[in-house]
Formats: sequence, structure tokens, C-alpha cells
Amino acid sequence: MRLAHNGETIDRIVDKVEFVTEATKLLAQKRSLEREEYLADREQQAIVEREFQVAIEACIDIAELLIRDSTEEMPPTNAEKFDQLEQQDVLSEETAARMGAAAGFRNVLAHNYGGDLDDEQVYAHLQHDLQWFPVFCREVRTSLDH
Repeated sequence: MRLAHNGETIDRIVDKVEFVTEATKLLAQKRSLEREEYLADREQQAIVEREFQVAIEACIDIAELLIRDSTEEMPPTNAEKFDQLEQQDVLSEETAARMGAAAGFRNVLAHNYGGDLDDEQVYAHLQHDLQWFPVFCREVRTSLDH
């Protein structure tokens, strides 16, 4: 089920997609950090953590904007918002699942810090999970074009 969106909503979504793209580029630059270098450098960790958090939050904002234009209720969790976009044929099943997992990772970043945050886990996400941001953005743009 594809939905019609008003121009203001589309403009806001496009702005957020551009923000996610820029955050992803910055994160991609940080991929070149060696594991030991990353784990020893609190400043680099802070940059990576923040960029991940705001990129994921922008994706959640995009999901909310898309859902808000529908007649359906807003799902109660961020992960369920991505599931809703799958049901609306905006996202593929795999992208919805990956972005749902990203929403969980965002919660870890937002609510755990210092000694409670697993820097190894963040580094693993940096090395292996950035590709899901451009996939998400591409699927959203495709949905808006139809």
C-alpha cells in the first residue's frame, strides 16, 4: 500500500535523507581507524557514537513522517515503525529488520555511556552496518517517486 504525501512532508523527508547521507559519509571516514586506535581514542568514539545516534534518529523521524501521513496509528516502538513501513511497501523485509535492529542500537547509544557502552560493539557496527543507511534512504526515495 503506497501512500500519497504532501509537499511539506516530502521536503522534510528529503532533508532528513540528506542528513543521513552526510552522517553516513562521516562514519565511513571513521572506518579507516584500526580497532586498537578506535578503542584507545575517546574523541573518535564520541564522534562515531553521536553520528550513529543522530543518523538512526533521523531514520526514525523519516519513518514517523511517512506513517503520520497515513490513516494508521503510530506504532508504539521505533522498531515497529520500520515494520509498518514494510507493510506499506516502503521498505523491504530485510531493510525493515535491519533498521529495527538499528533502532535498538540507538537505544543502547542513548541510554548507555561510559563504562556501560561496549566500544567493541560500536566498532563492529561501524565496520559492518553502514550499508543499511543508504539502502534505507534509497527505498524511501523510491517510495516517494511512485
